[in-house]
Amino acid sequence: MNKETNRQIFHVAVGIITLFLLAILGRGFMTAAVFFVIIIGTILMNLRIQGARIFFVDWFERLFERADAPLPGWGSAAYALGVLIALTFLSDSAEIAAVIYILAFGDAISTIVGRMGRIKLPYNDKKTVEGSIALFFASLPAYMLIGPLIVPLAMLAALAESLPILEDNLTVPIVCTAALLVL
Repeated sequence: MNKETNRQIFHVAVGIITLFLLAILGRGFMTAAVFFVIIIGTILMNLRIQGARIFFVDWFERLFERADAPLPGWGSAAYALGVLIALTFLSDSAEIAAVIYILAFGDAISTIVGRMGRIKLPYNDKKTVEGSIALFFASLPAYMLIGPLIVPLAMLAALAESLPILEDNLTVPIVCTAALLVL
């Protein structure tokens, strides 16, 4: 398996674990747990930037890190921060779960399908129409969580993921959380 496939499997696995823990332990526990993960991750990123060799971090980078990442662990940090944004600003557990589902499954599927896609988006040549469509359809099972609200949310998530700004692990949960606050 290549590194990008590993990343997407990890993306989905973390999402499944997060959704499971949210369902079992609730929003308060998950907020504290994700905050703790961000603190530990920030310390590890700082040590790595300073040149420290940490077995687990080295292993993680070899398996999952993108070569063009601005910082070691940047994608994972953005993912955790995106989940924390949903946990912090949304009070409904079903809405939080929908955002995490879209981030975990929709974003991962969009990358897998998008890498095989041929039709580049006119405003972002690193993304494809096929990837955006895949994100939309992969997000629809979250209907079980929030009902018909998933349709506009999935559309906004597909748009947010395709934008050439920020990290999509941040843009997707920011846009989805904001939309759920407004809708």
